[in-house]
Amino acid sequence: MITKMTTENVVNPGKLLLASLGLLLVTACTTTPPAEEYEYEYGSPADRLRPDYAPDGSVGPLSDGPIAEPTPKVEAKSGLGNPPYYEVDGVVYHVKDSGDGYKDVGVASWYGQKFHGRRTSSGEVYDMYQFTAAHKTLPLPSYARVTNLDNGQSVIVKINDRGPFKKNRIIDLSYAASKKLGYQAQGTARVEVEVLASPRNAGQVNSAQLAQAGELELPPMEEQKDNAQLFVQVGAFADPLRADTLAARLRDHFGQPISTSSVDVNGQKLLRVRIGPLRDARTAENILRQLNEYNFGTPKVVTE
Repeated sequence: MITKMTTENVVNPGKLLLASLGLLLVTACTTTPPAEEYEYEYGSPADRLRPDYAPDGSVGPLSDGPIAEPTPKVEAKSGLGNPPYYEVDGVVYHVKDSGDGYKDVGVASWYGQKFHGRRTSSGEVYDMYQFTAAHKTLPLPSYARVTNLDNGQSVIVKINDRGPFKKNRIIDLSYAASKKLGYQAQGTARVEVEVLASPRNAGQVNSAQLAQAGELELPPMEEQKDNAQLFVQVGAFADPLRADTLAARLRDHFGQPISTSSVDVNGQKLLRVRIGPLRDARTAENILRQLNEYNFGTPKVVTE
């Protein structure tokens, strides 16, 4: 449901920098079109209006493995499909930091052969015979139990996609999951969605964990000058336009000085984009946490 054009080393979830950098282009329900040609431009409103349909027997499962409900487990957030927010047809959706404790009741729909074999928002390939689902705001991947409130049937699904974007619907199940819940014929059902496992909220990671993970590594003292200044280097670019654009956007969203400086690396001139000088290591740690929360780039602490 989301196409993501990657740029390195950019994010500020606290102030929604990711979306403002234009890294995401929202399309229909998946990230990559299938091999066949389409009458309409892929991802256009006209393409999204093309009808979906149940399996017609022309395609089978994409995996030779068993088709079974997934086992809930806490996974790292996928590199795709987890912006702070995104927009579809003029509506802005804010992605949750974590799905822990999430439970909601609403209308479920399903999606089928039209999307079979396409890339989901998380980058996985959609297989209508597997037990998966799409949700507008839960972090990807999450695992949830979905219960049909009309007949009591339930199914565990892996949420790896974005949607549904029709009004008053809270979740889109794969065709297989909707069939297990018994509503594939009528198309929708009133369900309860309860998250069983979800990526952890990065904001809950403490300083010791960050240091242990190597996300806050100050240069050795012998490499630091007296009264050295502390910076977070967000990226280094050969293209001056990319460096200047990133610096400008960072200035809009951080209450810290943003600078670019030239450096020669193995004969190549690069422009470094830095946040700072910073007051102390705790400030650098907070900035690193924001930049790393959505796994964009490899920012690091530097001194000079």
